[in-house]
Amino acid sequence: MRLLENRRHSIRDPVGPHLSPAGIALARRVAATVGPFDRVLSSPRPRAVETAAAMGCTAVAERDELGPVPSELQVLIDAFHPTSFADYAALVERNPSMARYARGQEALWRQELEGMPDGGRLLTVSHGGVIESGAVVAAPATARTWGAVLGYLEGIRLYLDAGHWVRAEVARVVA
Repeated sequence: MRLLENRRHSIRDPVGPHLSPAGIALARRVAATVGPFDRVLSSPRPRAVETAAAMGCTAVAERDELGPVPSELQVLIDAFHPTSFADYAALVERNPSMARYARGQEALWRQELEGMPDGGRLLTVSHGGVIESGAVVAAPATARTWGAVLGYLEGIRLYLDAGHWVRAEVARVVA
């Protein structure tokens, strides 16, 4: 079995693209409760790369596909205003473009995990909307029950065994 831990980036500075001091502190606190990881992938956005670094991950591969939702889909998300995983599931079901995007996220996660040895642990640092979309494809029944969209450094854990997602859970950050 292989594990994917997919986390939203930490708190960024309100006036720039970098993490705030509170964001760095939060990433360090969460890092103490997860890991270790065999491989780390990040969105190329500074807030995601800096989150991985603040979590103590030094060898981070950047993947454009983990970046924010493409602008044409962000317009759709903004209009629909999903506030829960169930809302993302409905959006994916109703919109073919969103469904293609969500399936692409799930396929990327699966591909990265399948390239790891059994027992491998992968951390990805991404963005809100990206994770929820892929999660409702990877774990459609379970993800619908996870409640609110992800906050800073919250995420999901997906377990892949013999090419199938066998377990899924949301990872919330307690204040």
